[in-house]
Amino acid sequence: MVVEQHEVITERLSRMMSQENVVVLKYGPDLLGELTGLAAGKHLFDAVLIDATACGYLFTAELLIEAGRLANALLEVQGALVFLKRDKAVAIVRDTLMGSLTFHIFENHAELFDYSAPLAKHVQSALGKSGGLIEESTDLAQQVLMSTVPVLTHLGIKLKAGMDQPRRRNAVIAAVDNYTPLSTISHRISSQGKMTTEELMEELKALEQSRAIYPIFNKVPFLVNCFRNQTPFSLKDLMLASRLVTQDQLDEMLFELQSIPIKERVTIGPLAVKKGFINTRQLEIALQDQAFYGQSGDSDKVKLVKTSGEESQVQSLVGHLGTTDPSNLLQNLATNRETGVLSVEYKDLQFRAQFEVGKLTHAKVGKVGGNSSVIEFASAWKEGIFVFIQRTPPPDLAKESCKVTKPIDKLLLDAALAKDNSDVLLKKLPKGINSVLEKLPDEKELLETELEDPQEKKPVSKTEMVRAQRVWAALDGLTSLSTAIRYMGDITTSEMTRAVDLLLHHELVMIPKVDLHGPLDKFQQLVMGVGEKISAERSLAFLRLALRDGVGYSGRARIFTMGAGGEVGVDLAAARSAQTSLSVIIKDIENWQVKYIEYVSQELNRDVLLALIREIHQAS
Repeated sequence: MVVEQHEVITERLSRMMSQENVVVLKYGPDLLGELTGLAAGKHLFDAVLIDATACGYLFTAELLIEAGRLANALLEVQGALVFLKRDKAVAIVRDTLMGSLTFHIFENHAELFDYSAPLAKHVQSALGKSGGLIEESTDLAQQVLMSTVPVLTHLGIKLKAGMDQPRRRNAVIAAVDNYTPLSTISHRISSQGKMTTEELMEELKALEQSRAIYPIFNKVPFLVNCFRNQTPFSLKDLMLASRLVTQDQLDEMLFELQSIPIKERVTIGPLAVKKGFINTRQLEIALQDQAFYGQSGDSDKVKLVKTSGEESQVQSLVGHLGTTDPSNLLQNLATNRETGVLSVEYKDLQFRAQFEVGKLTHAKVGKVGGNSSVIEFASAWKEGIFVFIQRTPPPDLAKESCKVTKPIDKLLLDAALAKDNSDVLLKKLPKGINSVLEKLPDEKELLETELEDPQEKKPVSKTEMVRAQRVWAALDGLTSLSTAIRYMGDITTSEMTRAVDLLLHHELVMIPKVDLHGPLDKFQQLVMGVGEKISAERSLAFLRLALRDGVGYSGRARIFTMGAGGEVGVDLAAARSAQTSLSVIIKDIENWQVKYIEYVSQELNRDVLLALIREIHQAS
């Protein structure tokens, strides 16, 4: 039975897997059987994604535990078993060869991106999103790849001596000398007109697959993820993630090390060389990668990578924002008269800026381009990975809308003023930029006429009016200001805070006094208490009838979820899609609860029901 299930699953999902070592399943009653079938296939995945958008997270804890139990038979090291909602994710990650698992909760997909950009990309694909916010290759990934030094294996050395391969492959083999990085190899080959960079990469992949060179492409997402999250890693973690050794080979070495007396014991790297899995030059490069990308101390915040060859010298600046703030970073590149592209990545956002001999010519963050994007970066960004590479700018950065027209000194002064003005408002809010606000009815129709500037005592501009209208519509009591900025895409932090300041002054928005937790928690306790007395099945039937009578069949009804055990919940992603607000949701929950109590009172003794309700409210 298990084998048959596995064959069905494999056939159904083979189209999804293509070149990615990822499988996607829909949540359903047979999920554990499907996972068991996958495990029986003895294939380890980088990610197993479970689409739970239809049910939310309303399934039993036993299912999560059983799925976690299967994780070691399903996942590669650092692989993840992920339960997905439209706006959230829960992941079980296999951390080590010995089966150590960690549990991660991501409140939004931006947090997931911050943990692992490749995993976030897979999630977006599984949910049917365009993936526009997550690029296939970030500048950090490009930096890791282009600074990589390909090393010939024993087979590769034989091929280089014979030179009996196709012309293009011979050219690549001739260029690989175990010491020259890909950036220099690419420049040398393309300048000679032998092939493009894309063709070079294809030839390298073919050489890697034929084991003429040691693997170079698999390590890129691993190193990017570790550097982005400042996560140290061991040499064995790197060798396994890079596919320099297989899991069986690593198990063999670990077992052998345990049998060697402590005084005679060597480390895993020299043992891998001794057994012929890698050579000494590849070990040197692996140790260099570990030293550069795997350290998390403050001294490693900014690192300069130089790779030089006969024809060119490529210099890259890589580091974390923190000890280096955005303004200083921009100023240093200008002062040093650098030419290239600065890329800064934070969660699912990316700032890019083009420099030509120290002059900032183009910039972009999200849908914001030009001067405003520089001001946004310098005034609002506090975290992120930055990479500066001497390279041709991407086409989207060269657009006229991204052109920077002001000198960098003037832009940095504007950014300092924008930050000061934003900080004045954010200090008034309970959670700063992460605060949640809710719009109030525009009873005086101020948004249809005009808003007055509280300082200057005169009407604001037409542009500010339009922006205030858009911000007012976006503040639903569910979405933080930072998330609203990301969703809107074409508004900066200073513009958002200016609009919020106006709306607060004219009493068009408010800070919600309650959240969903309280009403939902009380309702959940009531449903569970009733279920114990009249059975969960009867309680669930009353829940469905009460939802129909209390909320109806409107789009708002679809935001509420019910589990098989009578659990109640709210799908916030659906709530945002329905363009509802916190106050409306709480009112709907109250109506739902009233109707539920009416139905339950027909079957449950009234005094028992009242005692249950009183107990819940007293406890809270």
